[in-house]
Amino acid sequence: MNFSLATDSPFNTVLVSPEGRAVYRIETPSFLTSLTTTIKKVASDGKGELEVGRVLWQSGRPGTVVVHGRELCINKSKFFGSSRTFTAVNEQSYKWTFDGGSSLMASNDSRQAPAATYSPSTRSNPGLIHITPHGLTITGDVLVSFVCVEGERRNAQRRT
Repeated sequence: MNFSLATDSPFNTVLVSPEGRAVYRIETPSFLTSLTTTIKKVASDGKGELEVGRVLWQSGRPGTVVVHGRELCINKSKFFGSSRTFTAVNEQSYKWTFDGGSSLMASNDSRQAPAATYSPSTRSNPGLIHITPHGLTITGDVLVSFVCVEGERRNAQRRT
């Protein structure tokens, strides 16, 4: 399943289906007044939204992360590394790794089964999140962890 980012921001955007329908909304009212990013699923009729998860930011890094009411711990894989690991609702460990502006989420085991990829926007294409069939079983974990890792990466870029 592919979702285009209406704006290339992990803090404020709408994830749009290939058919052009808003499927998820990611909102951070303002880093000046609110340090919380909320991820919501848009009802198929477009008339309502259901919260999937939220990220409470602390000094530009994800603090408390909640997916479907369950706290999610996202950790650095190595002390000096940039990759991040977490255990999803299916009790499997996953790892986000980065290559330039792109990122890959895969199972953190010998199979390294891809669950999702992110490609940033270019002049001719919007940013794109691709969730594989394996990742569709944990879509909430994929999207909320994406907001965390990409948000943290962009906040770190701003500081340098």
